[in-house]
Amino acid sequence: MNKWSYYNPVKIQYSDDYIQSIAEYLKTFDKTLNTVLFCYQWFENTERFDCLIQALNKPVVYSDIEENPSLTSCQKAIDAIKNTNVEIIIAIGGGSVIDTAKVVRASLYKNVFDVNELFKKAPINKNIPKLIAVPTTHGTGSEVTMWATVWDKEKKEKKSLSEIENYPTMALYDVSMVKDLPVKISITTTMDALSHAFEAIWNKNRNPVSTQYAIQAIKLIYENIGEIQDNTSYETRRNLLIASAYAGLAFSNTRTAAAHSMSYPLTLKYNIPHGIACSMPLKPLLNINYKLISHDICKILYMLNVKDIVEFWDKIYSFIGNKIKFTLCEYGVSKKDLEWLASISSTKGRIENNLVDLEMEDIYKILKSMY
Repeated sequence: MNKWSYYNPVKIQYSDDYIQSIAEYLKTFDKTLNTVLFCYQWFENTERFDCLIQALNKPVVYSDIEENPSLTSCQKAIDAIKNTNVEIIIAIGGGSVIDTAKVVRASLYKNVFDVNELFKKAPINKNIPKLIAVPTTHGTGSEVTMWATVWDKEKKEKKSLSEIENYPTMALYDVSMVKDLPVKISITTTMDALSHAFEAIWNKNRNPVSTQYAIQAIKLIYENIGEIQDNTSYETRRNLLIASAYAGLAFSNTRTAAAHSMSYPLTLKYNIPHGIACSMPLKPLLNINYKLISHDICKILYMLNVKDIVEFWDKIYSFIGNKIKFTLCEYGVSKKDLEWLASISSTKGRIENNLVDLEMEDIYKILKSMY
């Protein structure tokens, strides 16, 4: 690691009133900007939505957001917005909302309105709309990365829009947006952030800055995940939200690696929630990569006053307990499918980022341990 760099242009703001923060940001411009708001449909039925609309200048609202957005759903979003003179995009939601907003944003600045053509190289033809991302989960990291995940649900493939121009302008964190998350979603998204952090550490693209963000994310997650309950405290939510930001800042420079590579077919073919699918392989992958990252792992264990990685994982599993399903068999995966799954789990652009090069036999053994 004699030569390295770290880059992330996203302005990060923590606020107790995201609406006021957005309004103050918009006042910095000389004119009123044409705005599009992306959000979930349930958000339109909240008092917060009404307050936000009042603070904005008659924004176009798009809320037909599909969970794990598909090519079809992204095309619908592009078609709905392409004739709008968009100068600023506000995305309030989880990764599905923010990624959909990124896809539409890219179509606008590329002047490319066929989602299938959007993943090809194209020049920047228009001004890039500014993007304010307000996450409503503590796990996605999309608010501080340039990537947008889109799923081809007919071909059962995962696609990634990856352009440096598509970093959000601002990531705006407000604990009030995550305080009412159900327990299962809270744990699922937190485990996604844990995966982002670990994968940034055992990654060929790692650097000292990304590693330090990842270590701090793991520390906060470990110290707070056990406090998730029906009435999770403000302090716990705040810590998990910050942990998610740290994890996002870590993998924004490294990309994810083998765990995410293995997760995509599990989500596409068995509907395993993304945060669970990508965190199931973490324990065996840590064992595989341990010798190359032992210094960083020992630092984490020391900070947490944990004896060894066995105790670390025992406590993580005791924290999530019976709150979520965490084995492949619980999601209907058959043992006879494991070899086939291993053969389709090497996603290009992800699997090769793992510090230790993995063969199909290695992946099969990992899947077997997850069963």
